[in-house]
Amino acid sequence: MRVISTFALGAVYFIALFPLIFSEDLYKILGVRRGASTQEIKAAYKKLAREWHPDKNKDPDATDRFTKINEAYETLTDSERRRDYDNFGYTSAQERPQPRQHDFGFPFGDMFGGGFSFGGGRQATSVIDKHMTTLRNFETKLQPGSQHTPCFIYAFGNFCFTCMRMDHLLEKFFEEMENVGLCVAAVHVHRSPDLANHLRVTSIPELMGLVNGRVIYMKWDTLALQDLRDFVRHLFPKETLPMLKDGKVDAFLENWQNNLVSAIFFSPRTEPSARFLAPAFYHRDRIAFSYVSTSTNDALKLMEKFNINKRRETLLMFNEDASSPVATISMQQLPRSTVEEVISANRFLSLPRLSSQSVFEELCPKEPKLKKRKLCVALVTKKVPEHDVHRERFRKFAHSVASQLAPDRVRFVYLYEEVQQRVMQALTKGNMTRTDTVLEVAILWHLDDGRVSYEFLEQGWNLQEDGLVVSREALTKRLTELLTSDHLLPYKAMVPDFYNEHALSLAKRMFLRVVDWADRGVVYLGRVSSDNVGDDDDGNSNGLRNGHFYKKMADMEEKQVQARMKAKERQTRPPSSTPDNQTIHLYELRYETFINLVKNADTGLTIVVLVDEESKPHILRKFAEIMQPYSRYSALTFGFMQLEYYVSWYQHLLEMSMSFKVKLDSINIRNCIGTVLALNGYRKYYYIYHPRRAQKWIRAQNKIVQAMGFMDSDSDSEPQNQAAADNDDKLFLNEVLSGLSLWMDRVFDGSVRKIRLNEWPEMAP
Repeated sequence: MRVISTFALGAVYFIALFPLIFSEDLYKILGVRRGASTQEIKAAYKKLAREWHPDKNKDPDATDRFTKINEAYETLTDSERRRDYDNFGYTSAQERPQPRQHDFGFPFGDMFGGGFSFGGGRQATSVIDKHMTTLRNFETKLQPGSQHTPCFIYAFGNFCFTCMRMDHLLEKFFEEMENVGLCVAAVHVHRSPDLANHLRVTSIPELMGLVNGRVIYMKWDTLALQDLRDFVRHLFPKETLPMLKDGKVDAFLENWQNNLVSAIFFSPRTEPSARFLAPAFYHRDRIAFSYVSTSTNDALKLMEKFNINKRRETLLMFNEDASSPVATISMQQLPRSTVEEVISANRFLSLPRLSSQSVFEELCPKEPKLKKRKLCVALVTKKVPEHDVHRERFRKFAHSVASQLAPDRVRFVYLYEEVQQRVMQALTKGNMTRTDTVLEVAILWHLDDGRVSYEFLEQGWNLQEDGLVVSREALTKRLTELLTSDHLLPYKAMVPDFYNEHALSLAKRMFLRVVDWADRGVVYLGRVSSDNVGDDDDGNSNGLRNGHFYKKMADMEEKQVQARMKAKERQTRPPSSTPDNQTIHLYELRYETFINLVKNADTGLTIVVLVDEESKPHILRKFAEIMQPYSRYSALTFGFMQLEYYVSWYQHLLEMSMSFKVKLDSINIRNCIGTVLALNGYRKYYYIYHPRRAQKWIRAQNKIVQAMGFMDSDSDSEPQNQAAADNDDKLFLNEVLSGLSLWMDRVFDGSVRKIRLNEWPEMAP
């Protein structure tokens, strides 16, 4: 058997390309956080574009990196595309899921990736269609993201008349939720049965909320827009935006001692709107929020002190100085974008504490390049009141030198030595400055995961008033040298994660976990035993209730299949990647390997891309990049087949799929390049993905058989203009697999129809 790995195909398979696969986080590509403003994204893009432009950067990966940077910029600066990416992972170079439609007969719509259906035309894309999600997106995007952004989920299905009546109201609500920065998603229970079972959808329509990874179900008899708003508002925990009264203001503004900025929303409304709840929940790890209703008398002294207009919405933010806010905005109605920009610009104290690993990574981001290094200047103190005055002096010093030093490259912080003992023990060299009158000052350069370069300021931070001037001058001089020269810090160390000072105690976490699971059990038992289902949706509901039973039956069948396979001594499926999952293996499907890869293969899938000699290097590289995240699954095998040698087998396969109702006399190989077959050898079925070029041809010709590349000779397909042909080929090779990842998600969700066979066609040598 011939095995081709990514390395064996030459430079195009070089492992350095794998960090640039499509699943790489766009925010990490640009080096910005998820809540970054448009201005921050543009600034990061300009900086990276200059660095990675292929005309200026001779790195062999510069072109690929530059393309990724542009894709990230185009996606994140467009509000709609960014919303789609944050919710579902779609980028400017990927297609969205296809709109709702009913396919009948032979599944050509699935064969060509959407865009065609029997028995009905394609519907116009609605707001709900744009937010269709899959099980993989739910598990990798929505569920983890709900720790910071709650999500509203709408489950519907075919022939659901109640769903049809609700669509208009829900489309309006979806748009409203997006405008306030909340996540919305839609689930088609018949196209994504695995996700429907995962969400325990027992009837449709179903309305749900997702917060902190937990699904909450909405109970309703009649539905109005205000009911939906109230449901979403109650998804947020009560402590997200508590009411603030005059007697609690001083204590609230002391949150800086817990390493938190303080923020107060003022509004005439008696309850906070989702526009305020969403940012308060998202930034709760860095900022303590509270709410004041200006229509009540609960905080008259506070409003008088800061001259708050009762008829306008206002946001005040405070750092260590509680006497005056560090930021103030007041408008008739605060726009979401303005609120986000102000919060993002002031989300840290003027001298924050390194109180967790996440705080360290935000304040001291990784930067391996010397000329762009970012420095963290940390004052090492004790957790005692006597050191408060020294931290205050260090804070004032940081504020005074901010104009002299590049603020985007130097961050002043402090830490508690006794709390972060493991980190301090890793910094074993050069820390000889500590005495009764001197505190240590560590200058840190975060190189990469767990690795820092560092030094301790030789003079340290003097606690005596007369020696403090010397410490200030020495620190200013050393930082200026490091920022304006190529001087290296003398020491390097592997540093463990910072201790999380904000983590709950073990006992409290166990108690909350028990309460949470008990609550989930009560909700689940109540839902399973409920029989209150509308008459018009009864068939759908009964089918969904049986979903778990069918899954159990499928698991039993799988065990029986495995037992029968052992009896037949079937050949072992070859590995899909190296043990470290860094290199994916691609096997050539041909006469000698057909029995092992397809005919006698086990219950997994053999995923094969169709190529020719000319397109093989480029397409296999793209195919390997897209399949690499799936290579950790032992039930999958990846390969390719050269059409020049086995086009007759492919022709026979398609004729069998159509029960030989159509005779395929010839196939245009060029139109079939990039087609992907997912073959289940044991169960005798397959899925088929056809590239975008054929999809466009379908829409233009509206002929089913010809669209597959049949009855069209190679000579007739040659364009008259050779230059145009070459350009078309380049575009084709770049886009041929652009929808494959989304198609793979649909395969795993069970939303792509299976094409079943009585037997596999034999492959001739």
